[in-house]
Amino acid sequence: MAPRFPRAWVVQVYAASSIVDIVSNYIHLQKKGQRHWGLCPFHNEKTPSFSVNPELNLYYCFGCKASGNIAQFVMEMEKLTYPEALLYLAKTFNLPAPPVLEEDPYEEELRSQRDRLLEATREAAVFYHEQLWLPQNSAVLDYLHKRGLDDAVIRRFGLGASPNEWDSLLNHLLSKGFTPEEAQAAGLVTIRQASRYDTFRDRAMFPIINRYGQTIGFGARAMGAAQPKYLNTADNAIFNKRYNMYGINLLRRMRNLKQLIVVEGYLDVITMAQAGIPNVVATLGTALTPEQVRLVKNYAPEIWIAYDGDEPGQMAAHRALDILSQEGVPARVIRFPDQLDPDDFIHQSGAEGFWALKPLQAMAFRLMRLEAQFDMTGEEGKRAFAIDACNELKIIHEPVELDYYLGRISLKTGIAKEVLAQQARQNRTGKASAVQDSVSTRKGSQDDPQVNQSEFMLAALLASGKLPKDLVVQDDFEDERLKGIVQALLEGKLPAAILEDVQDAPTRSLAGRLFNSLPEHDAAAALAAAEDCLYAIRVDKLTQRIRELTEQLKSQDASQKIQTYQLIGELRNELNNQTRQVHLRKEVRSWTPS
Repeated sequence: MAPRFPRAWVVQVYAASSIVDIVSNYIHLQKKGQRHWGLCPFHNEKTPSFSVNPELNLYYCFGCKASGNIAQFVMEMEKLTYPEALLYLAKTFNLPAPPVLEEDPYEEELRSQRDRLLEATREAAVFYHEQLWLPQNSAVLDYLHKRGLDDAVIRRFGLGASPNEWDSLLNHLLSKGFTPEEAQAAGLVTIRQASRYDTFRDRAMFPIINRYGQTIGFGARAMGAAQPKYLNTADNAIFNKRYNMYGINLLRRMRNLKQLIVVEGYLDVITMAQAGIPNVVATLGTALTPEQVRLVKNYAPEIWIAYDGDEPGQMAAHRALDILSQEGVPARVIRFPDQLDPDDFIHQSGAEGFWALKPLQAMAFRLMRLEAQFDMTGEEGKRAFAIDACNELKIIHEPVELDYYLGRISLKTGIAKEVLAQQARQNRTGKASAVQDSVSTRKGSQDDPQVNQSEFMLAALLASGKLPKDLVVQDDFEDERLKGIVQALLEGKLPAAILEDVQDAPTRSLAGRLFNSLPEHDAAAALAAAEDCLYAIRVDKLTQRIRELTEQLKSQDASQKIQTYQLIGELRNELNNQTRQVHLRKEVRSWTPS
């Protein structure tokens, strides 16, 4: 993706930016040697395999093989375009804006389109909010008042009403200079053949605002018999329900939160905020997603799931715990009595009643729901529950916590805790084996057996910048991906710039691993290692060629065999010559002072 800014300014941004500072906003990093390590933000893991190289401003995960430079990390985490990521870094590290924008029609078009969609969506939010107070839309305002919302909280959340008309919003947007196509792209208008009409009609409107305060879409509740009863903006260039949460914009000014509460409904968020419980966000009409967890997990040390008290809500809470566990986020569950939802409970008991509820630890909630599936009046049911419960305990790593739950299961079933501990160990052993198999498989893939390790190390030594000029050439490499990386290095490109230019994921992953595997040698040691790599590469090539010729002998006639034997002899002489040279170099090294 070509930058839109002067190259000198882009270089300045990279030079002034610290990838350690940026990554530390999302995960905890620990310095080990020359690199920093932490749990990968792109996949679930319990052992840190995410490496950050502050010298080169690069990152690489040895687990999922995600890799890139500092700008690409910002693009991934914030869902920004490349130009937006550069501006984000410039603002973060107090750099001036670029003096002159260079022409890039494609990038300019994308940015302009995104800005227009944001402007159209914001204009729609203002329009809906103004409509709420008009007499013809009183049904929506009455509905909000009946749900217990006062005018102050209605204005705070920017709630609105979509008129029960076919094209009132469309006409309004046209009057503001927007085109029907822009309105459609923002999900505000539906165009089908010759007809054009507002997507949302006769509904209570809930603006969805991202963490930067930009209105990106809407949730809508039908006032009449329209179906579906609840409707969200369709995914588009500025809105994706997997990557956003309702109410997240209000978290920006909150500090030192002890927990973040996740609910299912927009009204749950608003009602709790009105009652004085502001640290609440909601999913956008879907089950909790890993992307949403990564979006909010750094706002507080733990997340409380406060879903509806009925069975569907509790099932959704159980699934949410699975996602939170996968992302390594501590979690608890609030259970509302009488199958109430958060909105109804707050109206009945207020914030004081909410804080009086005791949130269940994730494992306690799991075991409680598991117990309900068995007949605990009979021995058979107790034994079956004990086995499944011990299987649940395999995700616990703290001995004290494990001992506590074994004791609780023992009280429930009458089975000795020692026996339960043996069952749990058996389950954990199986899990360990599975994990070990997974790690072994992943290690094999990350080592990438298709890449010659001598070629890989030689390229890494070249990238370190400690080899003499012209020692390494592109033809020393057979792997086409390494050839491209080496050619870029020989042309003087920096690792960050190479990663920026790589388009296909496998090559980018290989380059990321390469640049995060730079040997920490001095110039002499680097030269010696490079010579060893060159020797191994050349020996491999000669050996492979001799093997191919030897195989060809089986199908050749007498005259052909004479020529082949002669060629094999020449290759073996060259192989012996290479061996003598490397032995000579090692002998010289042994007598050279270090």
